Amino acid sequence: MTDDLVLRNEADGILELVLNRPDKLNALTRSMFDAIAQAVADLRERPDLKVMLIRGKGRYFCAGVDLTDPQGGPGFGESPTGARTWMRRDLMGGMHSLYEEMERIEKPIVIAHHATCVGGGLEMSLSCDFRLASQSAAYWFPEMQLGMLPLSNGVGRLTRIIGAHWARWMVLANEKVSAERALTMGLVHDVYPDDVFEERVRAFCIKLAGFPTEVMAAGKLALEMVEDLPADQARQLERLTFSSLAFTPDQKAMSKKMVDKLSGQKS
Repeated sequence: MTDDLVLRNEADGILELVLNRPDKLNALTRSMFDAIAQAVADLRERPDLKVMLIRGKGRYFCAGVDLTDPQGGPGFGESPTGARTWMRRDLMGGMHSLYEEMERIEKPIVIAHHATCVGGGLEMSLSCDFRLASQSAAYWFPEMQLGMLPLSNGVGRLTRIIGAHWARWMVLANEKVSAERALTMGLVHDVYPDDVFEERVRAFCIKLAGFPTEVMAAGKLALEMVEDLPADQARQLERLTFSSLAFTPDQKAMSKKMVDKLSGQKS
């Protein structure tokens, strides 16, 4: 539970985490990262868990990494060499590996922004499969005002998701982005009204949890691989995944259910 800074709940195949440090705007500490990493490991190992949902509590979703955290703050002194050492030792062994595991895991991770998401919180969000926003949400990389740049592969993931055009807007121009603008940019997948936000997020997660685990895993793997494949190899991968899933018990049952539903609509 990490002193209740990360709340955890399990229901309907959904592993829900809630960032619970509202007095510090949910700024992330090393112990909070450890709690999230443990939850990701549980998601991977337990077949009863189908989906992870990450939410926040308070007036911010997350204000980024807590730079005053005695366990994980930047201890790189005054030199660029010290900064690089800190990045290799702490970040690559901590945040970097966590975010990469969140991308690699064969189950979907949903992150739900009810309010402003900044810096390291946004970098973590970019590692998730689905980003959902309330109308009150907003997004910002503040690093330019600190004389720095995002450092947990935020630049790389952001550019891959929204393209260099909008990445320049957020990183170089240092512009804050509303939920609606984030939707048009492709930064988030959907925006819901504040008063039904939690309900809509929950319904989305329940839908994901209802899909067969093997199909979801194959889909995530295929989507990751085709990004770097030529078109002909991507088609071969599609054929391979299709043939491996066709005529399984799950596929037959789902196909029958769909046919029965369509037949009922026609009658």
